[in-house]
Amino acid sequence: MLVGWCPGGRPVDAMLKTYERTGVARIFVSAGKPMPAWDGPVLGPLVAAGVAVHLSYKTNPLSEVLAWVARKPAGVLLFLSEDHEPEQGPDAGDPTLEEYHASQAALVAAFDGHPMRDEIWLGPVFTRYWWQKVAGDRRWWPRVLVDFIAWDVYSDVGYRTPGDLLTIPRAVAAETGVPYLIAELGAKPGAGRAAWMRAMVDAAADDGALTVCWFHKDGWDLTGSPDQQTWQTIIREETPVATTAPQTLLDARQLLLTYLNVDKDAVRGQDLEPAEVGIVGDPNHKGGYHCGSDRVVSNDYSVVESSRDRTGLDRWACALDVGEFAVSVAGKRHDLPSFSIWLVAQCKAGTADTRDIREVIYSPDGTTVKRWDRLGKRTSGDETHRWHTHISFHRDAIKAGRDQTPLFRRYLTTIGLIESEDDMSAKAEEQINNLYSAVFYGGSSMGRSVDPDGSGGRSASNAIVAKLDYLLQQVDTLTAQGQAEVKRDADLRALVERGGIDPAALAQQIAEHLPADDAKRVVDELAARLAS
Repeated sequence: MLVGWCPGGRPVDAMLKTYERTGVARIFVSAGKPMPAWDGPVLGPLVAAGVAVHLSYKTNPLSEVLAWVARKPAGVLLFLSEDHEPEQGPDAGDPTLEEYHASQAALVAAFDGHPMRDEIWLGPVFTRYWWQKVAGDRRWWPRVLVDFIAWDVYSDVGYRTPGDLLTIPRAVAAETGVPYLIAELGAKPGAGRAAWMRAMVDAAADDGALTVCWFHKDGWDLTGSPDQQTWQTIIREETPVATTAPQTLLDARQLLLTYLNVDKDAVRGQDLEPAEVGIVGDPNHKGGYHCGSDRVVSNDYSVVESSRDRTGLDRWACALDVGEFAVSVAGKRHDLPSFSIWLVAQCKAGTADTRDIREVIYSPDGTTVKRWDRLGKRTSGDETHRWHTHISFHRDAIKAGRDQTPLFRRYLTTIGLIESEDDMSAKAEEQINNLYSAVFYGGSSMGRSVDPDGSGGRSASNAIVAKLDYLLQQVDTLTAQGQAEVKRDADLRALVERGGIDPAALAQQIAEHLPADDAKRVVDELAARLAS
């Protein structure tokens, strides 16, 4: 989420010095005033600093707005709001209801297919207190597809809770499916304002709000107040981070590696290596679904061609590459081409677990490269897709944290590596129980262990240890979903009571069988379980 300020008449360059790492600035153009020059004292410093601009205006004609946007420097993210706060009506100098909706429709139509559409987000600015006064009045709701709905949010009496003040923005966002942002945030000085500021920003961030700007004018101006430092800190803490792999795709990646990256034997053939399952593009990768908001490019197809991608743009990489593998189950071979053919067939069939996939670039035979595109815009890909399959996910699904493992779990079940969900749950629990015997009763070496009852020795299975990280996650998922009664925590407590666990020795034993990064994750998880 981008956090910044409304200058309220203060010099923009001074505001930038006061608030380092500003994410966004909300600029207001009052009735009868021209649009500010991109190289002038208001917008020039913001462009130089790479700060996003939210500009809302009152009466400027569409021709003037289009000419102004045509001069926008490439790379500047612009949130554009026409007819600022229109719902107060003609008595306040605002358009009539029908005039407003007509101008909104004309604005959206004018930017359809614009070469910088991915950098230009369109949406209205409303006043939350007006909507509170006329609760249930939906006449001003957008009648055309917009990218956001902005709100001016003030705590008029004391410090009203986020749950109170954000009820209306949340309800409108839920019903329209359009994210909200806070164009103006404000509250008068008082002993509780700093805590309230943090609570409002945290709540907005949890909602997926796009921006929050503090209104620096009159009694709301933070300049020189003790709370100015609080807002400085909030801005620094909310500065967007670099492109990141989302947990949902990391989970999907781990699931594939768990079943397709194993020791070669009579059942399994060519391993899928960790380096062959990628999410974030390398440092030279610019644009496309492997990049987050910091690495997309002007007119990036992974942003501009779908409102799902435009409104979902965030730091997350939204693509998964799957490399070559081959497994044999019950005498039948399964490999990357057959997986890709199966995947595309599921996408074409519109199965529920493929609804978030934008495109698949693949080769059905290791020679010819094809592309399935949900939007029907592209049909080809480069030759690297002869040996890896690229899967793009719509950005809004990744931003929402929607689970992407069901599709891949269904594939593994279909080819017989996972017999069924119930069988896998039982297998996970059984392997964990076996692991307890190998690890917690194994003395100083995991290579030799004895049964708890001392009935005889056996070798601990490296394969079980290698699967521990996944199994812990799987059991947590099963417990959370109520699919199985898993007693791991109770078993661990019982083992601790019997006094046989030395966490340091356990860490050393696990490290002997796993790469350093994997070992650390496993040890940290076990340490947390033991501590609780």
